[in-house]
Amino acid sequence: MSSPAATELECIVIYWLGEMIMLPKSFLFKGNGGGVLQGTTCEAILCTLAAARDQMLNRYGSEKMEKLVVYGFDQTHSALQKAVQIAGIHTKNFQAIKTMKSNSFGLCPNSLRDAVHADVKAGLVPLFLCTTVGTTSTNAIDPIGPLCEVAKDFNI
Repeated sequence: MSSPAATELECIVIYWLGEMIMLPKSFLFKGNGGGVLQGTTCEAILCTLAAARDQMLNRYGSEKMEKLVVYGFDQTHSALQKAVQIAGIHTKNFQAIKTMKSNSFGLCPNSLRDAVHADVKAGLVPLFLCTTVGTTSTNAIDPIGPLCEVAKDFNI
């Protein structure tokens, strides 16, 4: 509303980018998808976390807010912890899962599964998983596919 010309330009540029990287039509504005450009990764993490939080609270009710858990690992950028705080999720519900040199400091899917399973057993609600491709400190790369399978199993 405040800048319709800039909004239209942003939509066009995102559409071009989506076509350039061959996204399916369902991800593009003309296919009921779309998106926005974020100024920083920090903004993007906060926006996706807030969207996940709102979707989960709409599904289960606002009384579950104190039970929402966010997962990352000990190599995840500090922007995730900051986003957790800004989004109103209690800092004790941020799980920084320990990594090891043996898996090149990437998040191990079995470690994630164990942590999520323990949280579910404790009555907590798994909300969000932040994976990383190239951390700042060690350039660790998470095994995205296997982590997505764990997330899918727990509706994260």
